[in-house]
Amino acid sequence: MTALGRQVDPLARALAPVVREMLMAEVERIAAAIPAAKPRTASKADDDIMEACRQVAGAADRLAQAKFGAGEIAARKSLERAAKVLGRAMRKHGRMP
Repeated sequence: MTALGRQVDPLARALAPVVREMLMAEVERIAAAIPAAKPRTASKADDDIMEACRQVAGAADRLAQAKFGAGEIAARKSLERAAKVLGRAMRKHGRMP
């Protein structure tokens, strides 16, 4: 099979569709033999911890926005409560000593 410039060997040109069909059939056969990966589901512990983390992040954002303003004290207390909830969730599920 030689390709000189724009000319392609006639044998290669004739075999290309046949080889392509054989290759695609083999790829499909191999792909069908591979078992599908099962999606990993998060555990109840991970769900609880992630929800507590979202609450902490939201409280931290509110504190940053209220910094040196009228709502700073309330935002700080909210952050402290959210952090306690996170700590409780982590200890409950054995993720923190």
